Amino acid sequence: MICALTAYPTSEEFVMFSFHPHSSDQNGRRPVRRTRSFLTITALALLALAVPQAGMTAAYGSQPPPKPTSITVTAQTDPGVLASLEGTPAEAMPDVLTAVGQAFQVTVSLWTAGQPAAYPNATPVTLAPSAGPGTLTLVGGTPAEIPRNQTSATFSVMYSAPTAALSVTGTVGSGNKKLTGQSASFPVDLTLAIQSGSSPALLNGTAGADAAGCTTVDRQHPVCGLVALPNGATGNVALSLGVCPTAEACSKGALVTQLIANLDDTDGSGLYTRTSPATMTIVCDKSICGKGGVPSYRALWSQTATGTLTTTPACPAKGVIGADQLFCTDTVSSTRDNAGDLHLVVRFLHDVRGTI
Repeated sequence: MICALTAYPTSEEFVMFSFHPHSSDQNGRRPVRRTRSFLTITALALLALAVPQAGMTAAYGSQPPPKPTSITVTAQTDPGVLASLEGTPAEAMPDVLTAVGQAFQVTVSLWTAGQPAAYPNATPVTLAPSAGPGTLTLVGGTPAEIPRNQTSATFSVMYSAPTAALSVTGTVGSGNKKLTGQSASFPVDLTLAIQSGSSPALLNGTAGADAAGCTTVDRQHPVCGLVALPNGATGNVALSLGVCPTAEACSKGALVTQLIANLDDTDGSGLYTRTSPATMTIVCDKSICGKGGVPSYRALWSQTATGTLTTTPACPAKGVIGADQLFCTDTVSSTRDNAGDLHLVVRFLHDVRGTI
């Protein structure tokens, strides 16, 4: 579930939601495919991987491999993160799940005419990020290279700044023999934390996407999502806070909260119902959400990791999701606190991604 919040650069179903002033309601129809994911804000310690990492292909044996004429570059989630989310539906997981200062992997593969290729000697690899505010760093400090007669190598790296769309360029060789490839783009979240689906913070609704219970929401930290899963989740849950994609209709400066989780019981039945749903409360600083009455705001929501954030409909009653809805903004339960900050309550059945 992915929830996008407009406040910070931001499961079986994946939902994204954000606060967005809106006067008309839209129906949240059931998607063809549901992805379960939810945003978790807590620092996640990742183990550094040796560089180059296991993931190189076997050598060609006695036959000399063909010389490369092209390369491909792919990015993947760190294996430690994947292992911690074992049991989460595969469709709920983005291609790369990472955050500032947390490891992910980049694989550089060598090709000739669509067939694996290799160099006869160990060959240095240069990895560089797309234009952006951060720095790409190799984990472990060992220079990146593809060993002799190997057709690919995998490297563990980290990025230093949140961004909605990072891509990594790999380069081997030099001059007219230089080969270059670029990965698909992926987000680097501000925070990412993995916690048990039975975590007390999730059960009592104090699990914050900022990894600190959303205790600080101000002009510098304008949006944060609190997740309440009173029936818990099956397995572990990932909660993150990230930058809103530039093409989305998020409020200026808003962040996106994402939840990745399995919200089905072990027998496959849903843990939440329309009369007893899961809840995300988007806390939005008055610098972004200070104008207009509470009922004029709607969260922006998506049930896929990369889906477009769309405006949530209003719930038909307090604490209830409509018969034709999978999620809704509970305008009756939503409030403003004494500081004038908006607390927008969204009810949902499956993993989400959301913002304002």
